[in-house]
Amino acid sequence: MKKKCLMYILTLLFLLPFAQPARIEAASLQFKDVPKQHPSYAIIHEMQQAGYISGYPDGTFRPSNKISRKHVAALLDKALKLPPPSHSKVVYKDVPKQHPYFSPIMKLTEAGIMSGGPDGKFNPEAPMTRIQLAKVLDLAFGFQASDEQAFTDVTNSHWGYRHANAMFENGVLRGSKGKLEPNRPVTREYYTVALQRAIHAKNSTNATSKVSKGEAEKLTRDLSAAIERIIVEGVSKGKPFNELRPSLLKVATVEFTDQVLQAYYPHACNECDNTLFPYPTSKPSIRFEVAQPSADVLSVKTIELGNGLTVGGFVSYQFEKEGGTWKLASFGYQMVGKQNFQLTADEAKIILENDYRSHSQNVMVKLLSVSKRTGQDIVTKESFTYNLYLFDVKTDQGNEKVYFHSYNGYYPDE
Repeated sequence: MKKKCLMYILTLLFLLPFAQPARIEAASLQFKDVPKQHPSYAIIHEMQQAGYISGYPDGTFRPSNKISRKHVAALLDKALKLPPPSHSKVVYKDVPKQHPYFSPIMKLTEAGIMSGGPDGKFNPEAPMTRIQLAKVLDLAFGFQASDEQAFTDVTNSHWGYRHANAMFENGVLRGSKGKLEPNRPVTREYYTVALQRAIHAKNSTNATSKVSKGEAEKLTRDLSAAIERIIVEGVSKGKPFNELRPSLLKVATVEFTDQVLQAYYPHACNECDNTLFPYPTSKPSIRFEVAQPSADVLSVKTIELGNGLTVGGFVSYQFEKEGGTWKLASFGYQMVGKQNFQLTADEAKIILENDYRSHSQNVMVKLLSVSKRTGQDIVTKESFTYNLYLFDVKTDQGNEKVYFHSYNGYYPDE
């Protein structure tokens, strides 16, 4: 009886639990404070009619009210249908066993979706910020993301960088004028819209076997890094290739392992700048091309920018799925020369903006001039011409002039 009373009170205080639309059909309501001309009218009423949310007893939805961390935990618990906590141990100082939200908070904690602070507190009453929501929804729905910066105010040095990118690339959080405003509190309207988009995005992903750009980039980065790590560790410990082979076969096909990696292994070095793969892959997002000719074959074409250690080159990967697991099947690299990137001024600007934002919040890049330069193919010795761009780069630290080579993306000090 007490349990029923408690659930009734929680429902009146905030929202109805999530449930599968096919199992719950909620009566359609018209919220007093969400008229038809409201920008989120359709989404709010879609979620209400599906049984995902409800309003207050007075007939309002209160879209501008902030949402607390405890309510997010309770709602996601119902949406994800998480298993009961494996124990009843108190984890957070401010969430005792008798706390009305103890169970959902513990479920999301065990699932690795939500966590507390270094002070040992969960802060259940605290409002959730946009970047915290990005992390929670990303972890809850298992989205993938590329390294392309989605928001100008969430740089790659920010702890929530990849979560923000995942939300943007999957259409969950879109920001305004290129900004997310990561520390801004999340409102009931904002949360409802984000949740609706996350559910739709995940359902769309589950309905197709097509690999997204974010997933393809993660495969490229993770598998090449794993192979590199196994080889370097083998070289450093003086292991024969056969001892490495079982580990390599977990991330690479048999043919690639026995023909390419085995031939490379005697020449590998654990104290050199040179590696088998461009790691980490450096590229503008516009030159990351993904093709999937079949459900079990994936191809990636991208570029490695010149960085002083390498001249830059065209990179290609092919992945094949074996036993439900993607593995690297082939790798190709062609250095730039007469056949070069021919990066446009707009592409060069994107590269500079992304690089400078890694250490500066505000970046403005302006093209000043374009001139012609002559280069020589390091293999064929043929001459070729390319554009040399001069940019003015303004950051929080001041202004500087940057010369950018269009054939390999290198911008050394000149």
